[in-house]
Amino acid sequence: MGQQARRRWLVLFAALVAFGSGCQVSVEDPLPQTETAPSQKATSAETSLTVDSQAAATESDETAKSETTLRQSNGNSASGVATTTSRSTSSSTASQNSPTSSVNQAAVSTVTTAPATTTTLRQPAPGTTTSTTTTSTTTTVASSNGGWDEELLEGLIVSNSSAPVSYDRDDWGSGWSDADGDCMNARHEVLKTESVDQTQVSSSGCTVTGGRWYGAFTGTWVTNPSSLDIDHFVPLANAHASGGWAWSSATKHNYYNDLSDPKHLIAVTASANRSKGSRGPESWKPADTSYWCVYAHTWATIKTRWELTVTTSELAALTSMLNTCDSQPASTWTPPAAPTTTSSTTTTTTVPTTTKTIPANPGNTRNCSGATGFSTYAEAKAWFDTYFPYYGDVAKLDGDGDGEPCESLPGGP
Repeated sequence: MGQQARRRWLVLFAALVAFGSGCQVSVEDPLPQTETAPSQKATSAETSLTVDSQAAATESDETAKSETTLRQSNGNSASGVATTTSRSTSSSTASQNSPTSSVNQAAVSTVTTAPATTTTLRQPAPGTTTSTTTTSTTTTVASSNGGWDEELLEGLIVSNSSAPVSYDRDDWGSGWSDADGDCMNARHEVLKTESVDQTQVSSSGCTVTGGRWYGAFTGTWVTNPSSLDIDHFVPLANAHASGGWAWSSATKHNYYNDLSDPKHLIAVTASANRSKGSRGPESWKPADTSYWCVYAHTWATIKTRWELTVTTSELAALTSMLNTCDSQPASTWTPPAAPTTTSSTTTTTTVPTTTKTIPANPGNTRNCSGATGFSTYAEAKAWFDTYFPYYGDVAKLDGDGDGEPCESLPGGP
């Protein structure tokens, strides 16, 4: 028999063997051999089947062998990968050799299911409320403020830095201005506004000569306007040190004469103004402790409005003073009710008649220095207070119009 005939017989024999194997029915596999049992698919999260296909094919003139080794691994449950094997043979044994003519008859296909994707949302921090939609996560942080006072203090800018340039009062303007052109400057506008009684003004209508005021720093009542100073609630030097040094000249002048905020300028007793000077609440507080709440509230709002900084010690003092508040102060402070004079129906009191003598106008007879000058600020102030209510600053002693004459003399503010 020739070699070609022998080869044909071998091919036929191999086909018969394969056909006979296909006719066998395995008692171990109750399902068709082209499907994977449902129980095998359901264990994809716990069992990983790995197919190692070893095609150890040895090709000769007569036969070709293909070996597929099926190895099952049950220990890798965390991988979350399911593998399904489809075979073209009816045998369920772990390993089988099948004859082939030119290709592997035992074709093995592996289908891999991708691991399930787990999305973990970031947990909200304590004290927050989280609202989640299908496309985004929105987190709303609850306010940590305990009250209006904390909110007020949180608006302040804290800095302990020193101003890089020295303070010069002249940079802030030459004195009180008359913004509305009615001949009454800022000092007298404040006196007119804060008097609890109808004010009296000079014949020119430019100066306030009488009224009644409440000195909030000391808790006292005043009727003589010459004994009052108009205080910058946050002093010029303090404003300079806390950021005002960088302002333009126009901004400094506006700060000096600001009447748009009724709390910015305040009429106080001259003695209290001298005591306060340019100090902040960390080193000076009003003698009237009942005013501390309003004082700290006003100081903080002015600093916030003008974007001025506070030092750490200043902030601590403001916090302490605000702790005396029963409630948030009103935007416009109202002094207490003025004392009233009562008369008895059973007692008759005769008040002696007094004659008030108006001093003669001294004219421009005194100066802050030189032969006709004063030796001290107190002396200049006494002379000024005597004539100012009737004739104004006739001697031109108050160069900046702040009600303080000859401030450069010993004892001056």
